[in-house]
Amino acid sequence: MKSLKREKRDSLFKYGLVLLASVIVTFLLLPFSFVNVPTLKPGQVSPVDVRSPVSAVLVDKEATERAREEAVKRVLPRVKYTPESFTKALKEVEGLQLLNKHQKELLKGIITSYYQRGIISEVPKGYSQVEVEKGGKLKQMPLNAFLSQKQAEELFKEDVEKLLGKKVAREVVGKVHLSPNFVFNKTETEKLWEKARSSVKPVLVEVQKGEVIVKKGEKVTPEAAEKLKLLQEAKSKGKSLNKYISIFLLTLLLYYSVLRLYRIISPSAAEFKNILFSLSAITLDIFLIKLFTYLAKLIVESLNLPVNESLIYVPVVTSVVFASMFINKKVAVLHSIPVALLSGFNLSRPELLIIPVIVGSVFAAFDSRKFKSREVIYKSALKGMVVTALAQSLLYIYYFGFAVKVQLPVQLALTAIGAVITAVVVNGLSPLIINLFNFTTDIVYMELINLNHPLLRKLILKAPGTYSHSVMVATLAEAAAEAIGANALLAKAGGLFHDIGKLKNPQAFIENQTGVNIHDKLPPEKSAAILRSHVEYGEELGRKYKLPEKVIEIIRQHHGTKLMKYFYHKAKELYGNKVNEKIYRYPGPKPQFKESGIVMMADTVEAAVRSMKDKELDLGKVIHKLIMELVEEGQLNQSGLSLKDISLIEKVFKKVLSGIYHNRIEYPDDENGKGSDKGDRVRS
Repeated sequence: MKSLKREKRDSLFKYGLVLLASVIVTFLLLPFSFVNVPTLKPGQVSPVDVRSPVSAVLVDKEATERAREEAVKRVLPRVKYTPESFTKALKEVEGLQLLNKHQKELLKGIITSYYQRGIISEVPKGYSQVEVEKGGKLKQMPLNAFLSQKQAEELFKEDVEKLLGKKVAREVVGKVHLSPNFVFNKTETEKLWEKARSSVKPVLVEVQKGEVIVKKGEKVTPEAAEKLKLLQEAKSKGKSLNKYISIFLLTLLLYYSVLRLYRIISPSAAEFKNILFSLSAITLDIFLIKLFTYLAKLIVESLNLPVNESLIYVPVVTSVVFASMFINKKVAVLHSIPVALLSGFNLSRPELLIIPVIVGSVFAAFDSRKFKSREVIYKSALKGMVVTALAQSLLYIYYFGFAVKVQLPVQLALTAIGAVITAVVVNGLSPLIINLFNFTTDIVYMELINLNHPLLRKLILKAPGTYSHSVMVATLAEAAAEAIGANALLAKAGGLFHDIGKLKNPQAFIENQTGVNIHDKLPPEKSAAILRSHVEYGEELGRKYKLPEKVIEIIRQHHGTKLMKYFYHKAKELYGNKVNEKIYRYPGPKPQFKESGIVMMADTVEAAVRSMKDKELDLGKVIHKLIMELVEEGQLNQSGLSLKDISLIEKVFKKVLSGIYHNRIEYPDDENGKGSDKGDRVRS
């Protein structure tokens, strides 16, 4: 139940880390600039020289809008001829009962004269001409050639009053409606205007990097004020909410993918500590690339180099080297994917960063077992730099041809700088990371196996037999680990320190006894407790002297849960069959990784072979029997060692031990041909 709760808690922590890292990276990836573009209005005196921070082609929105308005004005309103209104007006006259036939004919003549000239509906202001659509043909006509509806109605009223008098005129005017026979076609006209607007291309303003927009002490011209406004707009471009959200979600997706891929490519490394480190290291790389790329652009700008700043960057891949040192090569290559993809946002052509950085990272990643000196870091950074530079060169040639001029050399120089930064940062931060995350490298193991460690010196003085045994176990373990591809330095360090717990009571162990065996006078349960305690005390000493965690685990696991057979059978002889077997077993756990399993086998075999009285026994058979007992008991089930590995380890043990515990040859005496009674022997 507790383990399930712990798993849920760890999962929540992992997802929380992914969320936090995504938020941080989102803010890192958004555009930022320390170059201030002042707000100055036409006529103001500039307090400083204002230069353009970048080369840019900007859209002059106001000029573009003016050009579009001019284009619209050149398109005349379209009016359509509709004779129906004239016909309707004549019918209304015909229906007037108060007029006689003669009066009606006079009114019709007046109305006809209006419609022949043309009555036009209201059209947009600002136009002196219109385009008339009549009989399927288009014709431009001046607007003053027509009567407006208002003008027609006023003329009609005046003419009727003159003809029929005011009283009759009021009734006639109220019943006869003069509708326009030339009607403004709004729908068609708006289509023409929109077509005219869209045909106008944006008005572009080209500003060169370093170009003086306005000098100190000079009055700002309208053109300069417009350029300043456009530069400010360009500077703030990209800080919209949609970009925040999209970058955040993409970062979240990539970090979550790292979490999932961890379990696929390296399940054994997918622990909380390693994932925390990976997310931190990836975020650090994105920050470093952003920071040093920005500084590089400032330098390029100050030198006024003819370089497209949107294409340059400084590749820093500390996370790849760190993962190679502290985890493994697979995780190191995994780190390069989010670093490259997310840092690509800094460039106008992201592929110029993504492809070289990922390919270079594959070559920069190295096997963590090869990290035996600081030189490995510099070699790794150098290899990554060479491959990255090659990929960059090929991409530049692909996109820009061979006429790359200054751009490519500048980028290659920045790549070299990135390699140096990577090596320096890794060397500088690795001690801090080792302490923070409790990582162990082969350099630490190398420091442990030089035999000058305080615990080993104590072992020489207080338990020389145990020390001799430990050195032999370390030798066997190192040779076996090299043979199967495990970490030989860890195996050797584990072999040297596996029995340091015997310092608590050295004389209780046979290799340190000089004739008197204290267990002869002790009850078997007491003897078993003493043997068990050397594992527990060894772990305690390991933590006190800050030994690497893996070495402490070997100390805890090197006996697994084996039965102390001698004392167990002695107890059965004394107390009968009602003996609690658990008292006579080591506390465990069983070996959990290859190096721990190797040390268990080396310890078992070396101790047994050392105590053999009959040196004529077949060493190979003895080793095989001892190791098979461990296999049958299930002591190696959790170590990750395959049967092939175990078979190879057997052969290595036999080869090493044959050189030490070999058969001795007696040489005949010079005089009588008998062996020397002094036992003068040499190794075969």
